[in-house]
Amino acid sequence: LLVPISFKRHDSIIFKYLLLPDLIIIIIICNNSRLYIGITIINFEDMINKRSLDHCCAETPEEKKQKITDPKDEEKPKKANETILINPALEIRIEADIDKLSILKTKEHLQQCFKTPQFDLNSPGLFSFTNCGQIPHVTADLATSSKIKVDVSIIPLQSIINHPGSAVLERLGISLSSYMNLTNKIIITPYNSNDPTDLTRFNDQLGISLWGKSGRRKLSSKEYLNFIKFSKPEMFVSLSDVVPASVNKKRADKSCYRTLNWLSEAITFIDHLEEKPAIFAPIPGSGNHDLMMKSASILSTRNVFGYVIERSTLPTQDWQRLVRGVISILPSSRPVVMLGVLNEYEMVEAYSCGCHFVDTSFVTHFSNNGHALVIDIHNPTKLQEVVHEDHLTEVNSDFGPALSENVPKQVQTDEIKKNKENGKVAVFKQKHYIPDTPFTFDLTLPKFSQQFIPIEKDCPCFCCVNHTRGYVNHLLITNELLAPTLLMLHNLHHINQLIEKIRNCLEKNNFIEYTQKFRDIFK
Repeated sequence: LLVPISFKRHDSIIFKYLLLPDLIIIIIICNNSRLYIGITIINFEDMINKRSLDHCCAETPEEKKQKITDPKDEEKPKKANETILINPALEIRIEADIDKLSILKTKEHLQQCFKTPQFDLNSPGLFSFTNCGQIPHVTADLATSSKIKVDVSIIPLQSIINHPGSAVLERLGISLSSYMNLTNKIIITPYNSNDPTDLTRFNDQLGISLWGKSGRRKLSSKEYLNFIKFSKPEMFVSLSDVVPASVNKKRADKSCYRTLNWLSEAITFIDHLEEKPAIFAPIPGSGNHDLMMKSASILSTRNVFGYVIERSTLPTQDWQRLVRGVISILPSSRPVVMLGVLNEYEMVEAYSCGCHFVDTSFVTHFSNNGHALVIDIHNPTKLQEVVHEDHLTEVNSDFGPALSENVPKQVQTDEIKKNKENGKVAVFKQKHYIPDTPFTFDLTLPKFSQQFIPIEKDCPCFCCVNHTRGYVNHLLITNELLAPTLLMLHNLHHINQLIEKIRNCLEKNNFIEYTQKFRDIFK
């Protein structure tokens, strides 16, 4: 047991951490004239987690170059016996794996079957964003009749924590899927990717904050794991202190420390359950390159099923390089899910970076704001043709005569004024058309009120087969609940077509060219 000993001074106390092969730690504390010796057994991974913070983590060469030091300090000789307790593999894998970066877009990486004793997941795929287990604005019967395929449903915790809650499920003795009559697989996530409310400032070491029926409420890790125990989902995301990329370094350090500790509690808790759900580990770091790389290195050794990357924690620009570096460190045999992508372009970019699954929360955002998707990269001008088509003189017997013959021109303006008088906020925007993406257009514009044709020709979705642009425009202007329902059916149809196109491109080994066309159109 006698090896060279080095000390770190902190005020009047001297600490020594001596690592032995059998994971025994001898702690020697010398205070004044007294000497204390303690022996304990710890988990080596937990010690690495603590070293991910600046106050107990060795500096990288890049950090040493950027750090401004006093010239007098550089002249001081360094101790010869000074040692650093850090896993050597951690320093080697702290940067992106260059050899693995080249295979992230290949068929071998993206097309996999991730198996568990309960279910299988085939990638690339979609995790359908839901509210209480149902797609927003779409009932289960309508989704079935419209042939909307849902393999995995994402259920935000705040939509189910109050009702049914763990007490009801415990009393009934049934799973959450049975309670909601869901036939597909479910994954519970602590956060709602479609909720713009930022509650991260209320998070602390005890838990996170969620919106409940009575307002904001605190949720601890123990309460969350207790709910997972009685809800019995196939998958769940470990509790995480998700903070945006705009926070400072100190707040990002706290986020990493809390998230990794909560993951350790989840792994220990699940080991004692008979039916063990699959754990997805969130990757903390708040867009900080060093923190996310270190977190990925630590999580790559944990006993988890997969990993989750929150889009809200990444920088607004040039986030693709960071995601590629993180995924290159993670094991290829485990799925990576990106939650909260903002549009169809980021969806394709996520697959290009090596993510196996993405969610559909952005489709809900598009539909709520009256935007329709028309995706066709082989005909980039198709959207402009759709938007600038003039069909004022066309008459379709299925949809009635042209608007210019029977409906006064002032009707739409009168409806807007009436909504304002009643205190309603109309979706209508009086401005020139500027699309958010090259594949979307705003159906709230007044020009579409006089177009009695489908949103897209030859589109087999329920909305395009049975209704027209003018009807959808009328529903949006009057704030009818049917408007986002029809747009959800149309947009989900296009997203499902897009994922099928990506799978076909992987089969034909031309996914890289397909991704490049997407980039060119968005540029």
